[in-house]
Amino acid sequence: MRINNTEKKILKKIVINNLQGKKSLRNLQKDFDIEKRELDKYINNLKNMKLIKQIKSNYILTDKGRKNIKIVFTGGVYDIIHPGHIHTLKKSKEEGDLLIVSIARDDRVKKIKGKKPINNEKRRIILVSAIRYVDHSLLGSKGNIFNIIKKIKPDIITIGYDQKHQISELRELVKLNNLRIKIKRLESPIPHVKSSNLRRKYKT
Repeated sequence: MRINNTEKKILKKIVINNLQGKKSLRNLQKDFDIEKRELDKYINNLKNMKLIKQIKSNYILTDKGRKNIKIVFTGGVYDIIHPGHIHTLKKSKEEGDLLIVSIARDDRVKKIKGKKPINNEKRRIILVSAIRYVDHSLLGSKGNIFNIIKKIKPDIITIGYDQKHQISELRELVKLNNLRIKIKRLESPIPHVKSSNLRRKYKT
């Protein structure tokens, strides 16, 4: 069974809608700039293939539909956006169809780094959302950071070159939660470019 590019975009949009707490497809016609009759044709085709199901006016992916979308998940602070971030996000997007980025909460940043971020979490999510490779960004969990992963259930988690996460620990958490997720650390052609170095250089 093969689906075309428009049908895949619809599946991706449904995933994002669900993460935002929206299940209606009323905004799809504007997003794809197509006639309603044509959109209905795509929707009906996805229903017939049992890739989506409709409950009243709401749409969700079936298990079969979810298998047609490869979701990539990554996360970070993203306080001072620099070329290293862009490279990591670009490479992350190349790993799948849909790139979802988790933005660290202000309290967590302060706890880890010992100081508040220059840009608060609301500004940072706006900045990351504006990057072309990012399909959707959201704030991370306030408690256990793995909760957001359990919610999204990505196919792959990418770890940036400047992040301290231990891949072995992540793999153990994935196993404990009965998830099947590939974990990949990304390299960078500019490993010396880090937000912490920039803060020290400009004494921010």
